[in-house]
Amino acid sequence: MANRYTEFLVAATNSAPRSLPESIRQVGNLSSGFCRSWLSNEIPDALTTSEEAFQLFDHIQNELLRHRDEKSKLPGWSSDPFKVALDVTVGDLLDPATPTDKAFFQSCSPGAGALLLGASPAPLTLAAALNKLKHRSTNAVNFTASASGAHVLYIFTNAGMGKPDTISAFDVHVFCSACKTAAGAI
Repeated sequence: MANRYTEFLVAATNSAPRSLPESIRQVGNLSSGFCRSWLSNEIPDALTTSEEAFQLFDHIQNELLRHRDEKSKLPGWSSDPFKVALDVTVGDLLDPATPTDKAFFQSCSPGAGALLLGASPAPLTLAAALNKLKHRSTNAVNFTASASGAHVLYIFTNAGMGKPDTISAFDVHVFCSACKTAAGAI
């Protein structure tokens, strides 16, 4: 049999994402791979996969927020399907995060991300999650990974521009599904 259809085995390294839908699909796949590596204690593989995923997260949030900024100036924005897609709840937002919340968050070991027991988070919309990804503190991101495939990211965002510290949490697959809907509404 000829060596046909094997291109997927040899991904180009350091290549720019081809498209927004492709980037979203890749993040979902990388999330699954990350969970497998983490749970198998293949930490170097998990870290490499995480770095690849965050490059794509950055591409996704840049693209969706750029489209939001452009479209929000147009008439009819309040009922635009893209705005509706950005307003979908994808997780939880602790806003403001108190110093106690921050200390608890920072005490969580890698892979054991959580919100402080008793915290009362608000719904996290896709638009807010994109902003939290954009302004995340790079040394304050945590997660949980389960054998069932659930992969929850916890992101600490430092106060700035009149906003308080926050902690957001979302399942990567729920986030990707919402991004796919939003990309389709552009």
